[in-house]
Amino acid sequence: MIARNEELMLPDCLQSVRPIASEIIVVDTGSTDKTRQIAIDHGALVYDYPWTDDFSDARNQALSKAKYPWILSIDADERLENPDILAATFELAQEQVGGFLLEVCSHSRRKDGTSDVFKIHLLRLFRNNPKIRFEGAIHEQVLESILGNNWKISSSGIKLQHLGYDLSPENMLKKQYRNLGLLDQALFTDSKNAYLLFQRAKTYLAIGNLSLAERDIKSAISLAGSQSSVLPQALNYGGIIAFQSKNLTLAAERAKKSLKIVPQQSFACYVLGEALTASGDFANALIAYNAMISVENTQDPIAQIIGEYNLPPEQMHFRFGRCYVGLQQWDKAKYEFQKGIEINNKEIGCRIGLANVYLRLENFAHSRKILQQIMQENPERSDVSKFLEQVDAAENNSKKKIINEKNINIENNADLPLPNSLNFGGSVSSTPLISLCMIVKNEEKFLPGCLASAEGIVDEIIIIDTGSSDRTKEIARQYKANIVDFKWQNDFAAARNESLRHARGTWILYLDADERLHAEAKNHLRELLQNLPDEVGGLICTIVSPHRQLDDTSEEHRGGYPRIFKHLPNVIFEGRVHEQISPAILASGKQIVLSEVVIEHLGYDQSREILEQKTKRNYNLLLQHVREEPQNAYAWFQLGQTLARMNLSQQAEDALKFAMDLGTLKSTIAASATAALAQIAGNAHKYADALQWAEKSLYYAPEQLYARQLRAFSLHYLGRNTEAKAAFLELLERRKYYDATTHGGFDILVPEPTINQGLAMVDKSLSASRQ
Repeated sequence: MIARNEELMLPDCLQSVRPIASEIIVVDTGSTDKTRQIAIDHGALVYDYPWTDDFSDARNQALSKAKYPWILSIDADERLENPDILAATFELAQEQVGGFLLEVCSHSRRKDGTSDVFKIHLLRLFRNNPKIRFEGAIHEQVLESILGNNWKISSSGIKLQHLGYDLSPENMLKKQYRNLGLLDQALFTDSKNAYLLFQRAKTYLAIGNLSLAERDIKSAISLAGSQSSVLPQALNYGGIIAFQSKNLTLAAERAKKSLKIVPQQSFACYVLGEALTASGDFANALIAYNAMISVENTQDPIAQIIGEYNLPPEQMHFRFGRCYVGLQQWDKAKYEFQKGIEINNKEIGCRIGLANVYLRLENFAHSRKILQQIMQENPERSDVSKFLEQVDAAENNSKKKIINEKNINIENNADLPLPNSLNFGGSVSSTPLISLCMIVKNEEKFLPGCLASAEGIVDEIIIIDTGSSDRTKEIARQYKANIVDFKWQNDFAAARNESLRHARGTWILYLDADERLHAEAKNHLRELLQNLPDEVGGLICTIVSPHRQLDDTSEEHRGGYPRIFKHLPNVIFEGRVHEQISPAILASGKQIVLSEVVIEHLGYDQSREILEQKTKRNYNLLLQHVREEPQNAYAWFQLGQTLARMNLSQQAEDALKFAMDLGTLKSTIAASATAALAQIAGNAHKYADALQWAEKSLYYAPEQLYARQLRAFSLHYLGRNTEAKAAFLELLERRKYYDATTHGGFDILVPEPTINQGLAMVDKSLSASRQ
């Protein structure tokens, strides 16, 4: 095992393996809780090993300590269910078998707080042999080294319970960003590694960045050897990426290529069935789904590792029913949907499908009854409400028998943890797609540019005017905005929530007058929003902001914020200043994913006088905020940032540390807070503190440039110039390929001359030390 701060999970794990383990080896990578003592109390041998951002490195350290013939690799959030079977398994193992598959049963939290259970097979029991070692900085595995040394893989009846995916959406997203940072680091030194590229593509897919997922999966497919286990896996996930990008031909093509390599697998059959269904080829989709079922319980170990994918039976019945609807075979469709409902009477996809069948058979009462029951249980389902309207309209026109098939939308409501649910199409609606919501006061200078940037993208504009005395309202009328007068209450959230009250769109875009939507949004934003899965509630946009400092120097800040979100009743802003929408989106059970939308912000590139006025205004509002909510970490963070702009360094440091101590900041905000603390410490010549804070910032957001700059300069001023040079060179290389849209967190685009200046200082110091 490898472990770090696992005092909650570790006891049950160790208890589960004690009946079978001849020895328990725990490699501790830096625990600060009771992990080490718990392991010792359970008879484990504990070895300390510094964390190197490489899971394989730590796991291989554990393997090097083992002295018995077989290795069981397990994590603290896992439990061995049947240790007696494990003993019999390796005692009877044939000589050519190098490892065994274990059935891992994982629990994944759904939006409603309940959990889904899904099963996969993983290679966790293998021979203790120096030729068998883990590979991959993250998502590490021993498969390649076992197969590469001509051992075989065998199945077993051994079972593990895995609790590590039972996380909130926010914590799951945080975990994905952590994984992304580790993969970035690994690929920085091994850029042609097909397995790492495949895993990074999966991570981009999980956070919704399809363009970067496609970039990496194409590279993985081209680099993976024809005999590599990576190739069919990359093709499967490449099929999902292509599907979500609406390239159905490519999705089917990749699935078929994967099936040629590993025929007895369910995953590629699933992807193929989804792609064919979306293409309208329902007959062949049925063949693919039937093939998926026929190989679901394959005993081929390679197929189990590479291409195992199981759907709950009610969701399989949904897919069969959906295909029969497409083929207009109503009796068969009705049978499949009813079978799905018998298995799980809460399966919405089958219930909507059955309502659709009854509609086609002109049994309007039955169709209406099903939909009304769904609406009682799920009042937020606007698609079901629209379907009810269609039933009413169809009944009124039943003599004409006109049912517009394109307007009847059956959605797949599966909530699967991996891969992301695949959803089809969207229904025609008179509801506006995007409402632009703004609050303004005396913005005649900036407002025309802002509204012009949104033309052709948004369907309506809501302007909340808090007391303009210039031409602001006149300009807004020229863009046909709905203008609402609102008395200013020293509360930005209150004003923004007033704009939501007047919006009719399915999605909200909120901008300030000094912002501009990048022109590229015209090419893809509307199509993107029309095709997002239902579980997505917000899109993170990259805000590019030139910041003029009080000394008239300038730097470019980049930050990721959810500026586009689904218009739901309980999704409202909070915070008097620097107001947030993220907590409400997550509380509604929706996900927030990355997008490629860029917003240019001009508000900080202004004169010193205007910046000082804005800073003073924010300071007063934030003081009021922390008095009202003294435990609000985000408010304290913003107050610390504002105090830093006012050059009140000690007060800024105190506020930022207090925000961190409260322990509730999101990882991206924590990265910004710790970077600010590193800057404050560096300005005070406390370089050891600056280094510590910079490294902590990189822990929260490994891909950022700003903290890397602070770390490099800190190393230089501490006299660690060899390390500093390596840090500056890495920073320079990362800047060449930097893309702020890939992580959605705060960052500053470090100027290249600043990096070169740091390198020159380091080289000068190194030269002096040689002399």
